[in-house]
Amino acid sequence: MLSQVPVGLIHLAVTWYLVGLIWVIQRVQYPAMEFVDPDPVRAAVAEKQHCDRIFWVVGPMMLLEGVLAGWLLVVGITTGAWLLPSLGMLLLGVIWVSTARVQMPLHDRLLRGPDPEAQRELVRTNWIRAIVWTLRGLIALAMALS
Repeated sequence: MLSQVPVGLIHLAVTWYLVGLIWVIQRVQYPAMEFVDPDPVRAAVAEKQHCDRIFWVVGPMMLLEGVLAGWLLVVGITTGAWLLPSLGMLLLGVIWVSTARVQMPLHDRLLRGPDPEAQRELVRTNWIRAIVWTLRGLIALAMALS
């Protein structure tokens, strides 16, 4: 039955799963980190728990989104409908670079204990991913409708 579902619809579902998740992280999870226990050991444990647990909620879906986006780009290039898949892949690159170069290093700082500046910077810089993932979601919707 799943084999009968078009790749574009699976891509749409996965992308919007991640759009919803990034908004929960942006508006709930990251701001709540401001109130973490000031004890350095407890704060580090809380951050480690966050990183370990969120990985399994985000990581596999990001990987699946990347595979599906790549597949749609290849199909788009071969059929001449390459513009939206290319834009989607470009935005995916922005998300992945932001994650690796900005958010992950901030989480690394928080793993060492309370760091109010790193926490504030995490909230501030994560807007990049929230906005870009939302744009990706709109592109995925446009591709699914076309």
